[in-house]
This record gives sequence, C-alpha cells and structure tokens, in this order.
Amino acid sequence: MNNLSTDTSSYSGICTDLCKGKCCDPWWGIISYIVKKDNGLLHLQSFREELIKGIREREQRIIDRYITTENPPRHLFKSPERYNVSIENIKVIGNSLHINLRAMFAFRCQFLSEDKMCTIHPAITGGNDLRPEHCAYLGSLDARPDERGYCRIIHTAAASSGDISKIKAAIEMEQGVSERFYNEGCKSAEMAVDAVLEKLKEYVRENAPQLLSIETQKNPGRNDPCYCGSGRKFKKCHGM
Repeated sequence: MNNLSTDTSSYSGICTDLCKGKCCDPWWGIISYIVKKDNGLLHLQSFREELIKGIREREQRIIDRYITTENPPRHLFKSPERYNVSIENIKVIGNSLHINLRAMFAFRCQFLSEDKMCTIHPAITGGNDLRPEHCAYLGSLDARPDERGYCRIIHTAAASSGDISKIKAAIEMEQGVSERFYNEGCKSAEMAVDAVLEKLKEYVRENAPQLLSIETQKNPGRNDPCYCGSGRKFKKCHGM
C-alpha cells in the first residue's frame, strides 16, 4: 500500500484488508444543532415532543442522503440501532434556553455481509462503483473531524504514509470509541430525549429555576402524575 496520499485504490485496501468494516459496524451518523426554547421547561411535554420530532427528522435526513448510485438507488441504512444524544452547551438568555445538541445515530449498513465485508464495494465486486460519493468505507481526504465523509483511518493512512502500526492503532481506537458510544446510547429516540431532559432539568433547576414548571420544581409523590406529562404515575415512569 504505497503512495497512499494519491492512490485511492490503496484506501480501498485499508478498508477491505485491514479494517474489514469493523470501524463502520455500526456506522455513526452525527449531526450537531441548536435548539432554542422560549420559556424554558414550563411546557415540558410539548418540548419533549419537539425534541423527538427534531431527532426523527435528522435521522431521516441521514437515511435519505446515503444511497447507492444505481438507478433506482438503494438506501444503505434503515432505522438506527442506537441513539446517543448529548448536550454540548447550554445558555440561558432572558427567558429562553439555547441548547447545543449532538445527535449520534448508530446504523448498520444493509450491504455489509456477516463477515463484515461490503457486498457492493468495487474492490470486492470488481464491477462498477456503486458506493455513494461519501460512503463511510472510502472517506474523503478533504473532510475534517465531525464533517460528512471523515474517516480517521483514511486520514491516519495519508498522514503516516501508510504506516501499518499507526493505521492499526487508529482502527483499535475507533472501535473503542464506537463501542463506548454504542453502550451509552439508547434504543429509541424517546429514551434518548428523556435522558437529555433529565440533564436539562438538573441544569435549569440550579441556574434558572424560574424556567421550570411547578411540577418539575418539586419532587412528586410516587402516586402523583409524572412531571414529564406522560399521564402515568411517577412511580411507574421517571420514578422507577
């Protein structure tokens, strides 16, 4: 695997010979965005629904973006296996919350075989190139971290002039990070949003209690309605 900085076929070799799909199984779609909420958490249930809708829209955006170049095209991904949503920053401006969220979606490519080989990769099939322009298996050298098409393994290969030990170390690191995010993730968008709301309530309670609903400001009794607005008793919802 020489001339890695210019020979794109060498990058295919890294994916198929060294990495073998492990770093992209699952493949993570990542979107950072800002949510502005006037009146803070005074209307918690409607805000919860708004957050879930926002995550679903971004999930679908990724699914629609990653398709093959066939006619008609096929989607690489279906529904995520894990949702990992984190708060990157919170600001209180007047009566508004400005929340920087980072939504991560763990997808399984439907063209990845049981032995972790891509069934449509040109290096495997020997036929026409069916991969999308920014398929995770051939990252873009122009992409920066957290940008579409970024692949730590490909960038390591280019920067190290094909140093196998450094490439393998990058693969191991990528696998470890992916496993941690996967284990910390939730099985549904609803569960991910509930986890975010718990952290938001803790922050607002300490920094802007005037933006909390009455139900959220106090600790409900076990038989009281849950503060999240689900209609269930607290003991059978967030009090479990």
